[in-house]
Amino acid sequence: MRKMKAKVAQSGFSAGPAFVCRRAEAAIYQQGIPPVEAERLAAAVAELDRRLGAQSHLKSRQEAELVEAERMLLHAEEYAGRAAALIEEEQLSAVDALKKAEASVCEGLSASGNAYIMERCADVKGLTAHLIGILTGSERKLPEAPCILVSDELSPSDVSLTEPGLILGIVTEKGSPTSHVSVLAGNLGVPYLYGLKTPAEEIRDGDRLILDGKKGCVVINPPEDAWEAAEERMEAALEERQTADAAAALSATKTRVTASISGPMELDRLPAAKGGGIGLVRSEFLFLNRKSAPSEEEQLAAYERIVSAAAGGDVVIRTMDLGSDKQAEWLPIPGEPNPALGMRGLRASLAYREVFRTQLRALLRAAAAGNLKIMVPMVTEVWEIDETLEEINKAAEELAQRALPYRIPELGIMIETPASVMIAPELAEKVSFFSIGTNDLMQYTLAIDRETQNLDEYCNPLNEAVFRMIALTVEAAHGQGIPVTICGELGGNPAAIERLLRLGVDELSVSVGKLAQIRKTVADVEAGLNASAAAPGPAGMPAETGPAAGQAAPERAHIKAPADGELIPMEEIPDEAFASGLLGTCLGILPTDGTIYAPISGTVKTVAKARHAISFANGDTEILVHVGIDTVRLNGEGFAVKVEEGQRVEEGQIVMEADLALIREKGFNPMVIVVRIKG
Repeated sequence: MRKMKAKVAQSGFSAGPAFVCRRAEAAIYQQGIPPVEAERLAAAVAELDRRLGAQSHLKSRQEAELVEAERMLLHAEEYAGRAAALIEEEQLSAVDALKKAEASVCEGLSASGNAYIMERCADVKGLTAHLIGILTGSERKLPEAPCILVSDELSPSDVSLTEPGLILGIVTEKGSPTSHVSVLAGNLGVPYLYGLKTPAEEIRDGDRLILDGKKGCVVINPPEDAWEAAEERMEAALEERQTADAAAALSATKTRVTASISGPMELDRLPAAKGGGIGLVRSEFLFLNRKSAPSEEEQLAAYERIVSAAAGGDVVIRTMDLGSDKQAEWLPIPGEPNPALGMRGLRASLAYREVFRTQLRALLRAAAAGNLKIMVPMVTEVWEIDETLEEINKAAEELAQRALPYRIPELGIMIETPASVMIAPELAEKVSFFSIGTNDLMQYTLAIDRETQNLDEYCNPLNEAVFRMIALTVEAAHGQGIPVTICGELGGNPAAIERLLRLGVDELSVSVGKLAQIRKTVADVEAGLNASAAAPGPAGMPAETGPAAGQAAPERAHIKAPADGELIPMEEIPDEAFASGLLGTCLGILPTDGTIYAPISGTVKTVAKARHAISFANGDTEILVHVGIDTVRLNGEGFAVKVEEGQRVEEGQIVMEADLALIREKGFNPMVIVVRIKG
């Protein structure tokens, strides 16, 4: 038995025999006559295109888009066209011409400096390997039984040409969580581990492998008892998934769980979501991999099909999020040193307004047929919303002039930058809903390019900074009475669900493959929160607070929540002294406003010199209410204390007004911490 450490691109657990994918050798065909070689190349390209095009069984639009991207690359002038020219110009064999064209394309990709673009070299190498296999009769065999694919490097075609039901997992030396292979593995629901510390050549066909996506470990030829345990674990996981899928539609949740889709082809995968709505439709499927922008009528047909399939549920369609890693050939966005920080999302829409208005007209017309909502991505300025509203009104005027039916739907925005979080209160005044794109929010908050490799230890979706950004967004939205959706990968991460629900998010929009799992997780978490709310908290402290936290705690506790807001467990308070229990049993509250109430009837024992904390005593009971983390450094700025030491107060009496906006502006966390010192 051997164990190898690896990085995790797609989590999960799997066990099965290895199927080693080896590339065809490039130098086994001799140079021939150019016309003959040109014909052989053309025939090989046509055959591979046929095989890729035959992937009609693909259920996911995202998978289909990747296959179409492979086919476009196959026919690209820079690739197959260049190989054909080399056959004529340099009298090369088809094989040698392909290798030389591959080298040229990969050199250009590497020169871009963009990690995502550089990774496309693996796609080119995969096509070359398949074409050489066809040309030389040395094609790699495809799996005929369930297995784990093993290779130094895989391309999307390596995966898509394999029967999906036969892939139990994927292991490679080279790769990344953002590669197209990773996307396909995620859609298949199988673990994908990469970055093996030991060469993949040391794994042989038929070796028994166990992939542990949680530990980042590959076990080769384990002992019989470990192998049997792994098989049992896989069977149990399959049964659990089937049970969850069957029960998903029956799981009633207060928090909405909806689907995120990339186009109409995924509608057939939504049996559990029909009637429940679609939380995110990525409209880029209409704009990518084509020579010109889609017409208004073409867009209208696609949007109406999606609205119809939602069966009366809400459908949120995000306007074209082009730029960065989603470049449209027909849209002349200039090259940028860092596209993630350049012309993308709403910026691109406002720069190309005719294209934007065409999409808006199609959306307004589709909205007349159902519960469609519009959402715009990459917002960093309030004036961008004003400009968007103006464009929507112009689109409506144009439709009215054409006497076409339309409806102006609700407008929402993506919150995916620290800038939009910081101005969320102003943005919330202008729109009807927020949707937090946690993938980009993590990227911009943590200053880590989503496509960068070798920084896995920093790219932590559960980073406290990201949750604080979400908390600020929820507070701003609920302050204006609008809902908040999580539509990034964080919403599909079971480890994050309870924290997100405690922060008060209203909806989770997740990939189709995760709907059942997340809906069940949400139902379980909500049941647990409801149970804890009904029971007394530790040492009689209130177990739960919420928007109605101004109401008294259960009579037996005789403690009132000192602020309206969302409960934060003691261990999650971002201050070691409180989180460790050093100062006493406590809990935190993310306040919705700055009004602080007396938690008990009794006497004001102390008022801190910095006026940020007050303690109350009644017999043997003593409670400290501490407003903010490190706010002692404000020296009283932002705190208006309404009581004095020794004063008698009644439970629920207002004792302080804290300026939350000022506290945040000064860089402090305004969390209210309630500590039971004794009693």
